[in-house]
Amino acid sequence: MSIEALLSKLDKVKSNGGGKWLACCPAHPDKSPSLAIKQTDDGKILIHCFSGCAVADVVAAVGLTLVDLMPENPDYRKGSKPPRFNKYELFDRLVSEALIMSLAIRQLLDYQGLSPDDITRVLLAERTINGIVREVRS
Repeated sequence: MSIEALLSKLDKVKSNGGGKWLACCPAHPDKSPSLAIKQTDDGKILIHCFSGCAVADVVAAVGLTLVDLMPENPDYRKGSKPPRFNKYELFDRLVSEALIMSLAIRQLLDYQGLSPDDITRVLLAERTINGIVREVRS
């Protein structure tokens, strides 16, 4: 659903600029605008009634459902999971694991062997880095 289609179903719509509007809430007798509407950068439509009406009641009053406020997401695959970590957590983890790998490489370059515990830790770092790559690509 487009923002224009929603706004056309509301009364006394006033633009607040920047993808924001005020309108009379259709879910209760409203003489002056108490419904805030905002369109996000990704196309979602957010609404809030300052008189306390539930969002589901507001959209039902104009013959819509909550799904109508959300754009289609072509990147979504049924059964897909959201990332387990945000990008900052992934980056911090990647830096930490890369440091482990770097220390092991330096030790090998200095002709010092790796202990069995060091080898176990390097293999864990490798699996973690590969997991981060899969997480970012999925």
